[in-house]
Amino acid sequence: MSAMSKKQRVKGDVFMSEAKDTLAKRTWFASGTEQKNEDAAELFQKAANAYKVGGFFNEAGAAYKQSADIFLNQLKNPMEGSKSLTDSGHCYKKIDPTKAIEAFRDSISIMCDNGRLTQAARLSKEVGDLFENDETDESGDSVKLAIESYQQAAELYEMEQQKSQANQCFVKVAELSSAALSPPDFLQAAELYQKLGTDCLDSNLLKYNAKGYFLQSILCHLANQDSIGASQAMSRFSSLDFTLRESREGKFAESLIECIEGMDSEGFATTCFEYDRISKLDPWKTTILLSVRKSIEGEVGDDGEEDDLDLT
Repeated sequence: MSAMSKKQRVKGDVFMSEAKDTLAKRTWFASGTEQKNEDAAELFQKAANAYKVGGFFNEAGAAYKQSADIFLNQLKNPMEGSKSLTDSGHCYKKIDPTKAIEAFRDSISIMCDNGRLTQAARLSKEVGDLFENDETDESGDSVKLAIESYQQAAELYEMEQQKSQANQCFVKVAELSSAALSPPDFLQAAELYQKLGTDCLDSNLLKYNAKGYFLQSILCHLANQDSIGASQAMSRFSSLDFTLRESREGKFAESLIECIEGMDSEGFATTCFEYDRISKLDPWKTTILLSVRKSIEGEVGDDGEEDDLDLT
């Protein structure tokens, strides 16, 4: 422990002691009680700041939480309470994601109740990030919770007419639903990618991104073993974007649909290889295309081992 850390630890301990002593004081009038609680809340915040600077994040998170409790329960100040909860979560985030998520969720609820939807959306996205990056989860629940948090963030952003931020969150929902969730929800992902592509067509700056989203939607239909749905989606998207069929994405999608309908595994691999030579397949597309190919040739070979699913 460095000299600075020791100094900050001592400073934090002193502020904590003063905060507790302040709360223990007896007061006879309502105004005195309110002032006492304000002083105690401020001292808990000072303690938290000292701990945070010293790197004692657990202590800092706990001190911010005590400050929040006073603001919410004694002073009836939800704005300051949610701020302290958010600060608590950011401290816990460095050492204990579970406690961080708990603090963030409490803060989100307060923000929503008080119309601070943009701040709530931002924090909900942060909760989604924490769940998505949870490496300790073996049940798959973290993926579901990440999807719920990103979905909540997207809807809150939409309420505030912040379409760009909302779409970023919808992208996360679609990606996780199709490539990380077990079992995957390809239909929800297909619908989200359709929505994202359609939204892009409304903007001159974003309309060139529509083809990529439409391709992802079609791939989700194929992964859902629904070549008819994929073909119908291709027709629908082509009516919205007249350049789709002649684009690289459109030709790729139509070739894949043809290979699936003909159960042509070799043609499928060739189509993927040719596309990858020009437009490198990203990890999401690779994952989905592997899932699609399994529907053609089977997941397990005669020897009980998985088939070679290399697309190239």
